Amino acid sequence: MVMDFLAPSEPNPKKNASAPWKILIVDDDPDVHEVTKIAVGGYEFEDRPFELLHALSAHEARQILVEHEDVAVALVDVVMESDTAGLGLVGWIRSELGNHFTRLILRTGQPGYAPQTDVIMKFDIDGYTEKAELSRTKLITAIVTALRGYKLVTSLESNRKKLKQLNAHFSEIVEQNAIQEFASTALRNFSELVGQPVDALLCGLEVVPEYGTFDKSSMRVLAATGNLEDKVDLPVDVIGDEGIRTSIASCIETQSQCVWDQGVALPLVTRNEMAGALYLGISEERLENLVGTEVVQLFVSNVALGYAKTGLMEHIRNLAYVDRVTGLSTFSGFLEAFQRHAGGRSPLLVVHLDLQRFRVIVDGIGDEKAGAVLKKAGHRISQTFPDALTIARKERDEFLLLLRGGEDNKIQDVVARVEDAFQEPIALDENQINLRLRLGFAAAADNENLSAEQLVRHASIALNDVRQKGLTNHAIFHPLMQEAAFERLRLASLLTGGANQTEMSAHYQPIMRAEDESIASFEALMRFKTSSGNFLNTARMIEAAEASGLITEIGAWMFKTAFVEFSELEGISSDVGLNVNLSPRQVQTNRIYKDIEDAASAADLPLSRLVFEVTEGLYISNDQITLSLLTWLRNKGAKIVIDDFGTGYSSFSYLRKLPVDGIKIDRSFIMNMDQDPDALAVVKSIIAVAQALDLSVTAEGVETVAQRKIMQELGCDLLQGFLYSKPQSREDLAAFIQKVEEPGRVFG
Repeated sequence: MVMDFLAPSEPNPKKNASAPWKILIVDDDPDVHEVTKIAVGGYEFEDRPFELLHALSAHEARQILVEHEDVAVALVDVVMESDTAGLGLVGWIRSELGNHFTRLILRTGQPGYAPQTDVIMKFDIDGYTEKAELSRTKLITAIVTALRGYKLVTSLESNRKKLKQLNAHFSEIVEQNAIQEFASTALRNFSELVGQPVDALLCGLEVVPEYGTFDKSSMRVLAATGNLEDKVDLPVDVIGDEGIRTSIASCIETQSQCVWDQGVALPLVTRNEMAGALYLGISEERLENLVGTEVVQLFVSNVALGYAKTGLMEHIRNLAYVDRVTGLSTFSGFLEAFQRHAGGRSPLLVVHLDLQRFRVIVDGIGDEKAGAVLKKAGHRISQTFPDALTIARKERDEFLLLLRGGEDNKIQDVVARVEDAFQEPIALDENQINLRLRLGFAAAADNENLSAEQLVRHASIALNDVRQKGLTNHAIFHPLMQEAAFERLRLASLLTGGANQTEMSAHYQPIMRAEDESIASFEALMRFKTSSGNFLNTARMIEAAEASGLITEIGAWMFKTAFVEFSELEGISSDVGLNVNLSPRQVQTNRIYKDIEDAASAADLPLSRLVFEVTEGLYISNDQITLSLLTWLRNKGAKIVIDDFGTGYSSFSYLRKLPVDGIKIDRSFIMNMDQDPDALAVVKSIIAVAQALDLSVTAEGVETVAQRKIMQELGCDLLQGFLYSKPQSREDLAAFIQKVEEPGRVFG
C-alpha cells in the first residue's frame, strides 16, 4: 500500500458555516479508519468540510445509515465479517433502505473479491479500488468525484420534488380570484418551497390598469411574510427600508432582477400591464443554494401568470360589482352583499334613495359634471352610513342602502341622518348644488324570508309612492302600495293599443263670472271610457298614465283635441277662454313647448285665450324647468292658475314671487264653508291675500245658491261647479250656451 496518506495535509483555514459532507468509512480494520482520517483531514469541497462517520462492520453501517439520511459517500470494504458483507451492505442500501443517493466506493485488500460488472451496474456503484493502489491523491479524487455525483443526484431529486411542489402550487395560485388571496397564497407557497420562513413581499396593482398605463403611486404591498408582515397594504414608495424600496422600484421600472446585499427583487412580467415584483429577503447565493435558479425562475413565472389572471378576474369583478362613476357597488354587488348578510340575527333594511330634480342638474351643468355630483353624493352617503353593509348605485340618480334593521337603524333616524348629511350644498367648481333626497324603505318581518330582489322592489314601490304623492320625502312599504301599483299598471294597460283599448274624450265644465254669471271659460277635462261603454275614474287613470310614462302622449292628444273642439264652439264671445291642466310629469318633458304650439296652430287658437292650471307642488319644488315653461306661456299671452289651492303646501309666500295670474280654491273648502266656520275663515283669508296680490280667484265645487251667495259677497271673481253644469261633451255644451244667453235665466 502506498502510504502517501501520511504526507502533511494542507488544510484550508477558511471557516464556513455550511453543513459538512458526511462520508461513511465502513471497514473492519481500525487502521484504515485512522489512515483515511489523516488523509482527508482539512480538505473541503465547495467550501464545505468533510465529516467522517466510522463503522467497523456492515451491521454498524446499517445503523449509521438509518440515523443519517444525508450520507454523501460511503467507502465500503468488500470483505468484513464475511466474504460478501460489503456487497450485502450495498444491496441493503439500495434495495431495502431505498437509498439511491449515497455514492458508493468499494475497497478491498484482496483482489480476488472484486465485484462483477453486473453487480456494479445493479447497485449503482461509483467506483472500485484495491487498497494497495489507493494513494492519498486517488482517494481525494475518488471522494470529490463521488461528491459531485451525490450533488447531482440530490439536486435532480430536489428539483423533481420542487417541480412537483410547483405544479401543485401553480394550481393553487391560479385558482385564486381575489388579488389579496392570490398574493398571500403565492408567498405561503414560496415558504413551503424553500422549507423555512422567508421575509418576503409581493408588490403590485389590485386591478388591471386602464388604457395600458398605471400610476406608480398605486403600486402596493399586496402580501408580506416574516419580519415584513407589517408592510401589507403600504404603497411601495413609502416603505421605510430604502434598500427594499429602491430594489423593488428598480425591478418594476426595468422589469428585470434587482439584487442587493440583503435581498433579491424579481419582476412579475405579464401581458396585461399588471406590473409587479416579488421581493425575497435572502441573498442571491442563499436563494440558489436553497432552491436553485431554474426553480425560482419557474416559480416567478407561475406567480406572474397567476397575478395576470387574478388581476383580470378582479377587473371583471369590478366591472360587474363596482360602479365606474361613483366607486360604489353596482346592483349586482348589492345582491351579492345581501346574500352574504342574509339570515343573520337582525333583519335587513333596504333603503332606495333618489335625488330630486337631478335632470335639472344634468341640463344645467352637463353629463360629465353631473357624474361628479353623483360621486360626491355617493361619498356623502358613505360617510353618513359607515355602518352600512353595502351602498350601491342602482340607476342614474338612484342609490341603494343595505342596513341592519330593528333597533340598529330606526326609520326616522335614517331619514334624519340623510337630511342632516345634505344640509350643506355640494361644491363643484364655482357651483353650490343643493341636493334633496327621497327615500323608500322596505324590511322583512321576522317570519318573512324575502329575497334581495323582493325587498328592493318593495323599497322602489315605496319610493314611487313618494314621487307620486309628493307629500313627504320618505315612505315605508306597505302591501297596499303594491296593490295600488298593480292597479296603475292595469289601468295603464287600458291606455295602450289592442281590442280592449280605452277611448279618450274631452269634456268641458263652464266657469262663470260671479258678478253676472256669464261664461268666462271652460275647463277641459279628460274622460276615459272602456270598450264596453263604462267610464273609468279620471284621477286614477291620470295617475296611471303618469306612472307609466304615457302622460306625455295623452297630454299632447288632449291639447290637440281640446283646442280644436273649443275653437269650433259656436255662440261664445272671443273673450271666453279655455282652461287646461298640466301634469307635473308632463311639464318635465322637453316636447311640451312644441305640443302646445302645434295644437294651438292647428286650431288657429291664440294662446291668449288659454288658461293653464297647475298644482301647488310645481311651485314649491322651485323647479327651473317648470318655471321656464310657465314664464314662456305668460309671455305668449296665456294665464297661469294654481289649482286646488289650500290642499297642498298652503304657502302664500310664493304667490308674489312666481309667474301666476290666479288661484282656484279647492272644492273641499267651498262645500263646507256654510256649515264650518274654519273652512269659511280659510276661504276669506285666501280671497283677501289674492286680492291684495291682484290675483283672480275661482271657487270650485259651487253646488248651492247659498255657496254662490257667500262667494259673491266675499268678492270671488269666478265660480265653477254643479250649480251651473257638470262637465259635458262638446255636443252637449250647445244647450248650456244657449241657456246662458236666454233672458231671465236662473241657475239654482
